[in-house]
Amino acid sequence: MKVTLISPYPDITAFGLRNISSFLRHHHVQTRMVFLPDPLGDDLIADSQRYSDNVLNDLVRLSCDSDLIGIGLMTNYFDNARQITSYLKKNGDAPILWGGVHATIRPDECIRLADMVCVGDGEEAVLELVQRIKHNQSIDNIPNIWIRTNGNIVQNAPRPLTQDINAFPAPDYSCQDHHVLHNGQIRPLDIELLKTILSQGTVSQHLGRIGYQTMTGRGCPHKCSYCINDAVKNLYGPKGYLRWRSVEHVISELRWVKQHLPFVNFIWISDDAFFSRPLKDIQSFCNAYKKEIGFPFSCLASPLTMTEEKMECLVNAGLIYLQMGVQSGSARIQELFNRKAMNNAVMLSAMKIIHQYRDRVYPPSYDFILDVPYETIMDKIESLRLIARIPKPFRLQPFSLVLYPGTHLYKMAKADGLIQNENTDIYTKSYTRRAPTYTNLLILLSKNGKFPSRLLHFLSAYPIVALMERQCLQPIFKAIFAGIKQFKMMLKPSVTNG
Repeated sequence: MKVTLISPYPDITAFGLRNISSFLRHHHVQTRMVFLPDPLGDDLIADSQRYSDNVLNDLVRLSCDSDLIGIGLMTNYFDNARQITSYLKKNGDAPILWGGVHATIRPDECIRLADMVCVGDGEEAVLELVQRIKHNQSIDNIPNIWIRTNGNIVQNAPRPLTQDINAFPAPDYSCQDHHVLHNGQIRPLDIELLKTILSQGTVSQHLGRIGYQTMTGRGCPHKCSYCINDAVKNLYGPKGYLRWRSVEHVISELRWVKQHLPFVNFIWISDDAFFSRPLKDIQSFCNAYKKEIGFPFSCLASPLTMTEEKMECLVNAGLIYLQMGVQSGSARIQELFNRKAMNNAVMLSAMKIIHQYRDRVYPPSYDFILDVPYETIMDKIESLRLIARIPKPFRLQPFSLVLYPGTHLYKMAKADGLIQNENTDIYTKSYTRRAPTYTNLLILLSKNGKFPSRLLHFLSAYPIVALMERQCLQPIFKAIFAGIKQFKMMLKPSVTNG
């Protein structure tokens, strides 16, 4: 048996697919991994050809000996998966399985294009599927797997979540039979190329280090109405959804990284809310990490789980960069986001704790969600006024809201007629493409945390915002945003050449 796993994501982390590859190899199944970073990046364009015929022909040659082809996808890369699948089907006969977040929340859509769909966690389901194919057994009743045969669709229920995720080996970074789309062609992914690509990661470039990205758990303790975790929790229920790997399991993975990826000098922990780990677990992790790994690292926090004890412990162990979700300064929007408990007082309290370590860590990044269709002018003003109160230094990471299918906010917006065309409003909408408005311009100016707080407070006064947010002025701000984008593009070559 040979399984080819394909990732169309914009980077090569592909945590889920790497986990499946590692689990299959642990059970003596050959796997090949192919990373196809979208050549268009964040410039999502509806119905465009994502990959050239030369690239797709290379992909066909790579996968021609496969017994099963798996493709992982998120909503924004649905079109990539569709085009890859169509080309492979025209030029081969291996069954194609879709998995990942979008397959989990919209299996009924995915099964129209793929032969099979994996709903939820994939390791055990894919292994069972591979073993049944190998022994010519029926594959019609595998939990987590939907299958289309002779025009009929079998919808199997999800299996219970595996609570002991230590049973799964660390993600596959072996580079053995790994391939990547780089500079217009699919090439073998060796250690040197892996080093080059990892050095181009967002956080790696920001910190000037080569980062290795991992996760120490699965799930999230919160149920934010805009988040994909909201949709997945609806599948499994909240009980048992949040699971943690043991400290030893994580440290064992990082020991391997130190030994086999000697260029790595930074660890990027990308759990949705790493600070949600109990204090004793964090203390145990910090002791082992400081003793055996010793690299600087970053992680994500949520305001409700931030404490001085956890922060002190993590900084002493090497934490140098922190990202925290704020999302909105409006009490009304916080309630809409199901983040009522994360009010401004809680936010500012967490920021105050982080600020105490300003001499030992990089300026923290605070996420904000913009372009919410339910926002009023006052909601936007309250966010701006919260930003004016954030202790400096800091960075902002503003994202345009994408109403991902399956979330509570998506259902609400759909019922209210706010989604007219899912392809353009969701599937090909980039969260980096912010609306060209006055309030978004103020947030953009505040992005590096250096914009004067008093001036921001003045410019966010209601009469000024009400005037500048008028529809007739939008062409002006559209031109300003276009000019800013053009200026950034002009700077990129000089930064690269330098």
